[in-house]
Amino acid sequence: MSDLLPVPEYLTEIHGETTLEQITYYAEACIADPKHNNRKHIWACQRLLDDLKRSKDAACPFYWDETEAQNIVEWFFLLRHSKGVLSGQPIILTPWQRFRLCQLYGWRRKENGRRRFRKSFTQVGRKNAKSQEEAGVALYEISVTAVKNGEVDEAYTAGTKRDQSKIVFTEAGLMLRGSPLFGKFKVNKNNIIHLATESQITPLCKDDGKNGDGTNPALLVIDRRTCRCKTGMYR
Repeated sequence: MSDLLPVPEYLTEIHGETTLEQITYYAEACIADPKHNNRKHIWACQRLLDDLKRSKDAACPFYWDETEAQNIVEWFFLLRHSKGVLSGQPIILTPWQRFRLCQLYGWRRKENGRRRFRKSFTQVGRKNAKSQEEAGVALYEISVTAVKNGEVDEAYTAGTKRDQSKIVFTEAGLMLRGSPLFGKFKVNKNNIIHLATESQITPLCKDDGKNGDGTNPALLVIDRRTCRCKTGMYR
């Protein structure tokens, strides 16, 4: 007999109209189900609920922007799965992906309207679309965010070896195939360029970090399994 627990529906089904309703439902369900959720994830869910209460206070330095949260969900829907039975289909973020991404983009600082969170850490098992998620964020940053801020953004994907650093980079290019966004980017062997802003995604390896290249990134994606701080990628 298998000891595996059945997958609860809150992990696969979207509940709620707004993104805030969806991730709030998800957080409450995770807290109520410790069999499927470890302690740290439950802490993250509880932090969301606490932040929602805190944000109602006028003195709170951050606020929730539903439009920004919804934008990242709609952005992924414009991209395409590149592998498996879903290849070529729009990417519909799962509840747990929305829980992470909508918080990254939905929480904003009152002082300037910028994102509250500047760093994020994701730890999931293999084959859970982590590279796809990171690639979608990289494409969003060099296009939507760059246009909004009037900037030329540099995004880098980092790995100890060049092939490792290209995992997320390659996935970004594949996700544009068949996408209505394809014509807005130029996919080259060593970079992906957003044509309107000339922002780009570039893969970096260990030697690039040692040589000091890529010292002003708007976004840095690091695979912690293959790229440690000692490589010089992250300081």
